[in-house]
Amino acid sequence: MNTSATRQPPSAWEQHLAAPAAAPARSLSSAEARRVQRHRDQLLAALRAQDRAALQCAKQAVLRAAYGPPDTPGTPASAALRAALRDLSWHMAILRLPRHPAGLLER
Repeated sequence: MNTSATRQPPSAWEQHLAAPAAAPARSLSSAEARRVQRHRDQLLAALRAQDRAALQCAKQAVLRAAYGPPDTPGTPASAALRAALRDLSWHMAILRLPRHPAGLLER
């Protein structure tokens, strides 16, 4: 059976996978680095304070900044900043507070 005669053109997904990797994004400016650091600091402060509501708000702020529509105020303009915020959003996904503080379990 000759399959080369019946070969269909590559799908969009096959073309995407065969395309060369995109050039790496430029580095962050100092203002962009400070913005990412502020989001990270808010996440860690909420985690240290064991404040579930603050942690949820900080996570939502990172998600809005990283994945919000481009016309939203505060949405990152550079590809490097979007990439850094998306990376932070993946790392923050694991940040969870225990359901019961350790002190309540001992009583």
